[in-house]
Amino acid sequence: MNTNILALDIGTQSTRAAVVTHEGAVLGIAQVKHEVDSPHPGWAQQRPDGWWTQVCEAIRSVLSDTGARPESIAAVAACGQMSGPVGIDEKGDVTTPWVQLWCDKRCRTQCEDLRRRCDEVQLSAVAANPINPAWTGLKVRWHKDNEPEVYDRTRWFLVPKDFINFRLTGVAATDPSEASGSFLWDWRTDAYSEDVAAAVGVDLDRFAPVSASCEVIGTVTEEASRLTGIPIGTPVVAGGGDFPASMLGFGIVGQGITADVTGTSTLLATHAPEPLIHPAVQNLRHVVDGWVPFTILDCGGLSMKWCKDLASSLRGEEVSFESMIEMAARAPEGSDGLLFYPYMLGERRRENTAARGGYFGITLNHAAPHFVRAVMEGVALAMGRDLAIFRSLGVEVEQVFCVGGGARNELWNQIKADVLGVPLVLSDEPEAGLKGAALLAAAGAGLIDDPAKVALQRRAAGKDIRPRAENRETYDAALAEFTRLYDHMLGYWPAD
Repeated sequence: MNTNILALDIGTQSTRAAVVTHEGAVLGIAQVKHEVDSPHPGWAQQRPDGWWTQVCEAIRSVLSDTGARPESIAAVAACGQMSGPVGIDEKGDVTTPWVQLWCDKRCRTQCEDLRRRCDEVQLSAVAANPINPAWTGLKVRWHKDNEPEVYDRTRWFLVPKDFINFRLTGVAATDPSEASGSFLWDWRTDAYSEDVAAAVGVDLDRFAPVSASCEVIGTVTEEASRLTGIPIGTPVVAGGGDFPASMLGFGIVGQGITADVTGTSTLLATHAPEPLIHPAVQNLRHVVDGWVPFTILDCGGLSMKWCKDLASSLRGEEVSFESMIEMAARAPEGSDGLLFYPYMLGERRRENTAARGGYFGITLNHAAPHFVRAVMEGVALAMGRDLAIFRSLGVEVEQVFCVGGGARNELWNQIKADVLGVPLVLSDEPEAGLKGAALLAAAGAGLIDDPAKVALQRRAAGKDIRPRAENRETYDAALAEFTRLYDHMLGYWPAD
């Protein structure tokens, strides 16, 4: 009996493949790293053909390293970085050699044009999202305006994991978590909206049909089998966006659960039966029933990588994350008034899409440890602002579950707990995205009935990080000052 799952994760910083048993045990993971290209301020792009080459390499490696028989793979599922439109033509060839990533802001002109022509409040009430450069439909409109020959030649615009699925199966398909992030979706009808697409100015027939995240969309082709080693005819499910899949993998399902998902970005997310309509809140369909309202800091985890790379360039040798954390621990809580503004890739709020990062309040008494700790605190303070918004919308937050690579940084987690004023429950599951994808594949293969129920059953109680009362006054003051700075800087960087 085929009882193993092949799970794929097309991330911003790496492509990974894992063999997972139907009971949820990870037998092995293969990873191939890649970089983000940023040729202009606010741009972030990668080559889609590189993702496919890396997927093939990672699959072959993990099958070899684990010794898993290819015939044991019951199904394949991918999750991935969201909202990056890969254009392919009728032959399946790529028309967009560089793909705008989720954090790319180049389509802000298209966003402003949409706001001038239409009532944003009315559109947002349908799409369940504010207008911002993250959404796939607006990125596609950028291609139409700036590369009309590319737009005209493109048959399908597919997001990263859907592009990989297409390479595996030859079938163009997407899932609700990605379709709802297109700014072409009507949350009330749970379908694409012709009216919203007309307002955005793109053709809906260039966007793939929608299947449930655990639904089989096709099977592995002969060519894909030759390149990957997966047997011909192996089922492939639709999969989902990386962060909804991560929420499933950690068991973040059910009302009243709030999560900090820190990887490249930092998301504060909850699970609700319907979207939360607010200018600062975005909403995606979960990979199971319901919606995921969330806020996002595009340079969450990426801020720490930037800080590490900066320190390495200054020292002339590689500096480890552990060394960075040790350095930050030498600075006091509040970093003696030094604030880090963590918006190096802008943000999705319309007044701040062109924002840049920065340090504020530098004095002659600040040393390297202050600057490192201030990065961690700046991300935590941005989360503190977002938590206040959730609470203003009636979301009760008594604890926050931490998932993603950031959950392994204990100092950062303590800072977050102190700033948010609630306990953090750290994930004991470092591979929630891959495990979430595996759950979807297992459901598609008929190995499990209800992925949400199974995810809850498998969720392990993690370590609690409780806020420290002695730091409350310091971080309350820091949050107030950060909020004052944030409000003051809105609109400082013009969008054009």
